[in-house]
Amino acid sequence: MIFIENNPQIMINTLKLTGFLLLLSVFNCGPAKGVAAKDTAETSATTQKVTAAEMIEKGFRKGNIQVSKTQGCPYILNIEEYKDNLDPINIEQFFKGDIPEKVWVKFASLRMNSRCSIARPVSIQEISKREE
Repeated sequence: MIFIENNPQIMINTLKLTGFLLLLSVFNCGPAKGVAAKDTAETSATTQKVTAAEMIEKGFRKGNIQVSKTQGCPYILNIEEYKDNLDPINIEQFFKGDIPEKVWVKFASLRMNSRCSIARPVSIQEISKREE
């Protein structure tokens, strides 16, 4: 410190360098300009594909929920991998109000009598809304 205090030219150069570095860091923290909406859409699609791969890896299945007109089972769950209809007996526990049409779901088959004739009963273990 004694050396800097005795030499005003070094002190001025140090202040200039510090100011320049501070100014440079402020400009680098600003938002990027000219980002195209097309790039954002492509990134979103890629993120959705990654999310789908991650969900499948975690054991979730791609499903669609339909309101049933059959007495006994209010909703029918269709899994893309399977050809049969499923009756999710505990779906109301997971959603308050509107039940989404497209979902990611983990389920377990039940060994009980069917509530309706068109679907076999399953218990939902985990479920989340699917964006696609």
